[in-house]
Amino acid sequence: MIRTEYPQALYLLILIPIFFIIHYIYIKKKKKRLQSFIDKGLIDIIVPELSYGKKWTKFILLNIAYFFIVVAIANPQIGTSIEKSERKGTDLMICLDISNSMLAEDIKPNRISRAKQSLKNLINQLSNDRIGIVIFAGGAYVQLPITNDYGAAKTFIDIIDPSMISNQGTAIGEALEKANESFGEKNNKKSRSIILISDGEDNEQEAISIAKQIAKEGVVINTIGLGLPEGALIPIAKKSGKLEYKKSEDGSYVMTKLNEELLKDIAGVGNGVYIRANNASIGLDNILARINKMEKNEYQAVAYKDYENRFYIFAFIALLILVVEFLIFEKKNKYINRRFFFGK
Repeated sequence: MIRTEYPQALYLLILIPIFFIIHYIYIKKKKKRLQSFIDKGLIDIIVPELSYGKKWTKFILLNIAYFFIVVAIANPQIGTSIEKSERKGTDLMICLDISNSMLAEDIKPNRISRAKQSLKNLINQLSNDRIGIVIFAGGAYVQLPITNDYGAAKTFIDIIDPSMISNQGTAIGEALEKANESFGEKNNKKSRSIILISDGEDNEQEAISIAKQIAKEGVVINTIGLGLPEGALIPIAKKSGKLEYKKSEDGSYVMTKLNEELLKDIAGVGNGVYIRANNASIGLDNILARINKMEKNEYQAVAYKDYENRFYIFAFIALLILVVEFLIFEKKNKYINRRFFFGK
């Protein structure tokens, strides 16, 4: 595994295009100043040693050296040994609804943003547990396979957006099936839980029968309802920046309402609990407390233990490039530069 000890140093690479712009302006002004004193046709006669090509060559080499110096400062490291350890924890799959109805603002700032914030808070409370994420709208997809890499989980949560699934709907049944499949080998699994986070706008009653079948395999399904029963409008952001609200074919505004009955039924057959979210909390803390009481699974965690520095490789390359840059004369030299660097 490769990582950098100081990744923030790589931001210095942003300066390279700025260096090119400054150098281009400098060369252009220098040419203009020279042409104001000497006729363009006489420059090669009066100043025969002048070479803008060499100036650019030396400048490019300096920037390449700068690139390798910055990478050396970041200190690339390679994992050299793997540590395996036995851990005990729960296997937890999150099924998150990302349909457009989750953009409704009856839960502040909106349903999906509130869910994402709460999921990251949930991850902060995990210890030795594994987590995975299934996103769904008109279809369902495993966005994050089950893992104990909490940093990766937070990154995946950050990028979740309703635009990730184009076909609209609320395929709860398919999402539950995907989550259950993600647990993998189910022998001796003692603690497997699914948390379904949705507004429940699903017309597929097969979601209940799917939940019932999953529960028979020992998986506990908890549900969280996002939204208000009285409903809210669905905002649609236009390219112009103007905010509008979704309308039906007859021109009336579409209201998205929390379907508590479906979510309660799924939690009921899934041997879990249903919690309605509010602006203070969406209920993940309560569900996590229940999950922590379950008997833990044993699994093997693999991680890189030792890392070796590799900065010197990039520092050496930078040194070689600087030596080459030093050997190239800025002015024309009929013996050295012509023969070894630029030919005739």
